[in-house]
Amino acid sequence: MSCCGKQFCQFEFPPGPALVDAPVASLEARYLFLPYGTLLAEGEVIRIWTEGGKTKSVVLEHKWPLQAVNGQLAMDQALIGRETAGDSVPWQLVAMDSGMEESELRHWPQHPLHNPETQPVILVFNHPITPKPSLKMRWLGFLYWLRNL
Repeated sequence: MSCCGKQFCQFEFPPGPALVDAPVASLEARYLFLPYGTLLAEGEVIRIWTEGGKTKSVVLEHKWPLQAVNGQLAMDQALIGRETAGDSVPWQLVAMDSGMEESELRHWPQHPLHNPETQPVILVFNHPITPKPSLKMRWLGFLYWLRNL
């Protein structure tokens, strides 16, 4: 997959879990706005990616469908009663993690690329905890490396 038309930055994603449809601003992103929906399911292990070609495996914690209300995006009425979705969407965080302007995101139904046949969604990611190696583990790794010389 190439990220630009002039072939300056070509990269291939290695095999692994499914990729999300759009890139995130950073690999630590918690939210992603997808204007045309997705087939990914909650609880699935997926990979997020940046425009530079870096990937990270995360768990898709929630998938919040959105609907157009008075020309703005709002949480789907079926989800408002669910405790997992809550009453509001953290629009600033979603915009920052998705790499979009908040006003463009909230007023997506007026955007020229809006497709009324699709339902936009917000994906919420759960990042697995990766323990940092302690000094003892680094020392043992170094000793193992020396032993195998």
